[in-house]
Amino acid sequence: MKYVAKLLWVCGGISLGILGLHLGGHEAFAAEKTSNWRPTYDLIMRWVNFGIIVFVLNRYAKTPLKNFLRSKKEGLALEIDELEEKKEDANAKISETQKTIDESDVRLAELKARIVQQGEREKLKIVESAQQQSRAMLEDANRRIDASILQARNTVKGELIDAAIDLAMERLPQEITAVDNEKFVSAYLTSTKV
Repeated sequence: MKYVAKLLWVCGGISLGILGLHLGGHEAFAAEKTSNWRPTYDLIMRWVNFGIIVFVLNRYAKTPLKNFLRSKKEGLALEIDELEEKKEDANAKISETQKTIDESDVRLAELKARIVQQGEREKLKIVESAQQQSRAMLEDANRRIDASILQARNTVKGELIDAAIDLAMERLPQEITAVDNEKFVSAYLTSTKV
């Protein structure tokens, strides 16, 4: 392979040199005073030299040049295949990543729904607990109110009894006679005889 590359460089350099001399330097090789046959001779020699170059290139550089170009073609084809494989791998990774993202979105939505459901359950528990506490507080308040009312009634009854006794103590001595006293004593005695 190195031999082919060197040969190609040498042939290419020679070809470019000769071609450059023929195309650009033909006036430099011609004498100042020439006859009419010199331009025709120069033209014919250019074509002869061009034919020699074509023959040499065709004879000795054709196969190495073909092999070189074929190897380059195969190398580029392999490189393109590798790049295509890398592209397919990248596309597969992209689609896998997109699938993972879609699955994460679904999981996120499910998680969000579960959290909302848990929040609703907790909210219902809190509301129910608050209602139970309010019922218990109302029942306790009603018991206290009932106890206060009962105590107030008993207090009022006691005060009424005390007021009635005081009133009776003031009036009874004026209203009770000696006959009433004897009746009370005999009623008391009969009730104790038993």
